[in-house]
Amino acid sequence: MTRSSDEREIRDYVVDRLRRIMPNARIVHELNVAGQGTNRIDVAAITPTAIVGVEIKSKKDTLKRLEEQWAAFSKCCHFVIVAAHEKHFKPYSDRWYGTHEPPLSLLDHPLFFGASGKVKQRHIWPYPEPEPTGRLRPWNVFDPLQNTLLQPRAYNMLDMLWADELRRECERHRIDARQRRPRHDMIQDMVWLMTGKEIAHAVCRQLRARRFAEADPPVLEMADAVSVAPSGQMEMCMGVAG
Repeated sequence: MTRSSDEREIRDYVVDRLRRIMPNARIVHELNVAGQGTNRIDVAAITPTAIVGVEIKSKKDTLKRLEEQWAAFSKCCHFVIVAAHEKHFKPYSDRWYGTHEPPLSLLDHPLFFGASGKVKQRHIWPYPEPEPTGRLRPWNVFDPLQNTLLQPRAYNMLDMLWADELRRECERHRIDARQRRPRHDMIQDMVWLMTGKEIAHAVCRQLRARRFAEADPPVLEMADAVSVAPSGQMEMCMGVAG
């Protein structure tokens, strides 16, 4: 995919930062938010239990579609981050700030600017990364463990999977997985018969194993690695498991 140098610069920063704070995550570029859809997450970090999606806004981009993207990504990701060039920010001061208090730099968008925007700072990564000011509090800094506990919508998460991936998870959980069964029917049964935790783990497992045009190498769970290994490698895989 052809990208501008401005976008590549922010993308590289995002990937580097994700690797530092989520070292066990698989990094995937341009992840569809639905198995059959075209709306894509610029960068996703996928752990065995959670998906963090990042939308990139370079200095050549606008924020016109941000509300739509934020809503779509929030339905299927455990946490959403907007990594935006500094040109998209403007200063904000509360009425009760003292004259000695420097203004906050907030993303210039209705979702993130103003008094309500202050509590969403953990979702925003300015680029270039500003010098620490001492104004950020712990609840305004992204914590990849604490901030991924809230489960997204089960149907929307499962809708990111292809039919074969859904079928594999149905088989794993003893749900009807006949070859010609429609995706929608499988998803409906999975939502009804699986827990939220099981669904999150299932989606993460399949996305970590899927082959993408641009991503880290696939990550297979041991049981899956054994099932797909060539016969000559089966014994070696089973030996690793032991």
